Amino acid sequence: MKKHLYSCAALFAAALFVSCDNESTEPVPIVPADEQQGIALYFETGARATGTRAFGAGTTESWEKAVNTATVCVFGPDGNIRFRRDLSAKEIADAPTTPVSLIVPDVREGETCDFVVVANRTVPKTVVSVDRLLAELDENVAAYNGTFADVTSKSVRPEGFVMSGRTQQRITRGTTNVGIELARTVAKIEVFLTTTDAFRAKYGDETITINRITLTRGAQASYLMDRSATNYADGGQNFTSVQESSAGRNLFYLFEKAGAVEGSRVLLTVDATYDIDGSSSTTDDQVPVVYEVELQGAGDGRILRNGAYYVNASINGLTGSDILVKIDVADWETLATQHVDVGR
Repeated sequence: MKKHLYSCAALFAAALFVSCDNESTEPVPIVPADEQQGIALYFETGARATGTRAFGAGTTESWEKAVNTATVCVFGPDGNIRFRRDLSAKEIADAPTTPVSLIVPDVREGETCDFVVVANRTVPKTVVSVDRLLAELDENVAAYNGTFADVTSKSVRPEGFVMSGRTQQRITRGTTNVGIELARTVAKIEVFLTTTDAFRAKYGDETITINRITLTRGAQASYLMDRSATNYADGGQNFTSVQESSAGRNLFYLFEKAGAVEGSRVLLTVDATYDIDGSSSTTDDQVPVVYEVELQGAGDGRILRNGAYYVNASINGLTGSDILVKIDVADWETLATQHVDVGR
């Protein structure tokens, strides 16, 4: 079962209230027709932390948890869609004080419905059933990656980080409480490279320069909704991302990936330059050096969506009722740290 960390102030919380049309005496924003349920949707946005978080801590920046657009879908017991609404940017911004009034048809006591929220991407109109929703792919992982300066200061993907959440809930008399947790479809990979004391004692402090980091064998597609318990998207494992190093630090985003045997896991390649005399003014004594290490991830190379992974690499050598819905944006999952010595 997934475990999520929550920030002190929830970024994205919502409440759906549905009145029972023949018993409740409370007023509703819209009077629904027969066999329909009126819903008032509320969003509450918590205060966002400012500044850049500690590198390698697996914490969440404001742009990684920002909700810019949101689509709410409700699927009935037959798996077919009963309700869909794309909320406007103004509705999301105004929702803390102005509820969005909605009508969901044919929601009845005793039914078990699927409640789905997708943030920061379009849900195709062809998604008219749970089965079709589960087949929907997220395929543009390259949109999240860029220079170190960019990915540590903003969302490179203009729409923000794609998030999704789904829960099943039986409609009961009175108030039905529904909790939906939004999680990103990508994982966060932070890399920090240093030299060991033994390396510095033998070669000096300024004899090696980290030029760039390359990640290869990444997944090229992921399911929009989390299906990792039973299946992974078959979109190829050939995604590559290259980033110039910034003081030995790098940050990437990858799609989830199943565990694999050695030789098939995500590969991290370090391109460096060894300078024999330690002086950049002379170049004829500079030698390119390449280091490689596979990512262990959550174990056996498994990369989890919404997971945070910190690679701490040390260079050691040269080689029908009221419905109440609460929606939270999850922090990155419990951090997995991989310590590794490279070079001999």
